[in-house]
Amino acid sequence: MDILLGALAVLLATSAGALSVLFLGCMDERRNAAMLAFAAGVMGYSAFEMLTEAHKSAGDAVVLGGLALGILGLATAERLLPHIHMHISGEELKHSKKKALMIGGAIALHNVPEGFAIATAFAASTPLGWFVATTIAIQDIPEGALIAAPLACYGMGKWKAVSYGIASGLAEAAAAVAGFYFLSMFISAVPLALAFSAGAMAYVVLVELLPDALSKGRERAGALAFSAGAAAAFMLASLFVI
Repeated sequence: MDILLGALAVLLATSAGALSVLFLGCMDERRNAAMLAFAAGVMGYSAFEMLTEAHKSAGDAVVLGGLALGILGLATAERLLPHIHMHISGEELKHSKKKALMIGGAIALHNVPEGFAIATAFAASTPLGWFVATTIAIQDIPEGALIAAPLACYGMGKWKAVSYGIASGLAEAAAAVAGFYFLSMFISAVPLALAFSAGAMAYVVLVELLPDALSKGRERAGALAFSAGAAAAFMLASLFVI
């Protein structure tokens, strides 16, 4: 039941962010960057907690191996999957002949690893599961908007853009449920899966989120938003007694 509720939480959070496009319209570069940086801070601290939890029940070799596999796995997926960054430019969207495929690739790179992270956290412990699900839900609100808003602003109908945002939430929820039931059959693999998820999330933060958030003279604002995201995740960790 916990994993189903956690999956529902991230689906609703992502959908709420996507639906906000109907009321807020296009967002300026500064707001986009702040949202990216905040999401990066939340996700980065969540990855740290997952890595710490993995280290409690596994040796250094398992933790380092899982972390490396997560980073290399996402790096490989990024090279193989055609995708657009969450911070889309109008030119990229306008001239892409494989627009739907590229958006699908972006969803796979961001949301499927996040869903698997929720699965591994719940497989490790219920408090850790709710911490990770809550932090990811928090950052899924701006993430849903960051998927839908650029699509709507660069020529796609608003409702169709919203549907892509909701689809990203569905992909994340499905990955959480499927990953949890897979890991329930291989409990001994949970520490490795935690480290793998931490590595995948760290890669998303460092390669997909922060470069856009801190570009074009937005370093100071981005650093503050990143810190705010990490602080929010830290307070949640204290609340859930990780």
